[in-house]
Amino acid sequence: MTAASRAAFAFCGTPPGHPCLRKGKIQDMPRSALISDPQPYTYFGTFAGLPFWPGGLTLLAAAPGVGKTSWMLRMVAEAAALGFPAALGCYEHTAEELKYRLRMQAEAATAGAHDQANNEAVEKYLAASSETVLLPLSDAEDTIRAIEETLTQDYGFPGRGPALLAVDYLQRVPVVGLTGLLSEEQRGGEAAAMLRGLARRRGWAVIAAAAIRGSAFNANIDEFDPSTRSRQARPGGSGQASPRWLETSAPDTNRIACC
Repeated sequence: MTAASRAAFAFCGTPPGHPCLRKGKIQDMPRSALISDPQPYTYFGTFAGLPFWPGGLTLLAAAPGVGKTSWMLRMVAEAAALGFPAALGCYEHTAEELKYRLRMQAEAATAGAHDQANNEAVEKYLAASSETVLLPLSDAEDTIRAIEETLTQDYGFPGRGPALLAVDYLQRVPVVGLTGLLSEEQRGGEAAAMLRGLARRRGWAVIAAAAIRGSAFNANIDEFDPSTRSRQARPGGSGQASPRWLETSAPDTNRIACC
């Protein structure tokens, strides 16, 4: 067994005598030692208690009013405070409402859900996360591509690299079909696929809220196609090709203290 054969067998399990080991063929074989990034699913941060990795899509499913927007605001604020480009694109709230909700999260982060917040501590928290991008969006024109262009051209998001994008919410993302804009009932799957493509193309971490009727929790009804769903998929596991899926039925509140 030649040295080249032993090396090929060690790297990729090719047995001696394999046709690929003939002279002139060894260079054409894929070898793990030549992979530039052997750990492509390395987490780059944990924000509001949830870990994120570049190129990953997380779907946050819950009934309306349980705190999805508040939680995602906390995520992007913590990411921005640590120096990562971070943005929340929201189809539900105005810029003023988003700023108010972000302040509520600053109060919760510094004082908890019920204690009186110290104004100086709140201002310090907001200053640390001042690079947070809050984008009020229109469900008639702000497509995924438009969001991507806005973030890269106007807000300095990397062409490829760690960044966090939160979208609120999935069914409001405009998706153009053959006959025009799809209805909200038809948008969810297409929008998720487009966000997954964006995450992989740019190396950003993307999380999107998905609205589910409250009755679906009680009846144990899955309103999405099970074939496209991976519950709590972990990087590098068998569910990596599918988005990570989180479900919550937390009580409604504008001021949520996240662990």
